Amino acid sequence: MLYHVSQTAGIQVLTPRVSTHGKAYVYAVENPVTGLLFGTRHDDFDFIIISSHDNIPVIYECYPDAFHSIFNGKCCSIYEVREEGFQRGRTSWDAELVCEQDVPVVKETAVNDLYSRLLTEEAGGRLILYQYENSPEYKKRVSEHIVDRLIRFDALDIPDERLQKHYGCIIAELKHIMDGHLL
Repeated sequence: MLYHVSQTAGIQVLTPRVSTHGKAYVYAVENPVTGLLFGTRHDDFDFIIISSHDNIPVIYECYPDAFHSIFNGKCCSIYEVREEGFQRGRTSWDAELVCEQDVPVVKETAVNDLYSRLLTEEAGGRLILYQYENSPEYKKRVSEHIVDRLIRFDALDIPDERLQKHYGCIIAELKHIMDGHLL
């Protein structure tokens, strides 16, 4: 079985939707805990999400209290789907599988408190959570990730209050070094 997690309850058939990849897909993962990390809206500017060598999801906050502010008070549904039609390697994230056709839901499980559920998964060793640290090593990891995403998503000139609040200094410095004065 594969897992698709959504804020929307009661879905019988998952339909392909266009996301950051620019192509309409139904997204799924093999690990339901990884799926839970997508039970509410957030993006690459909130978290770094990877998998450990044991296929345990690892999440790093990109700014203080991101985990609590994003997941607290949220609910979602875990949808189990069959693997038929799903393909690996169509996106840049190995944990992600996609399907270009409608996918019937086999089973739905409601999660009424996503924040508590994720903390339970962490306590059980099925999730690794790194809360934001004010250390040079942690800040370096986040900065590298954010710079990559700002450039990759062409987000330096997007008027986004959240990006300015958390990454305004990085954005200003990137714009400065990219203005041509160093050539």
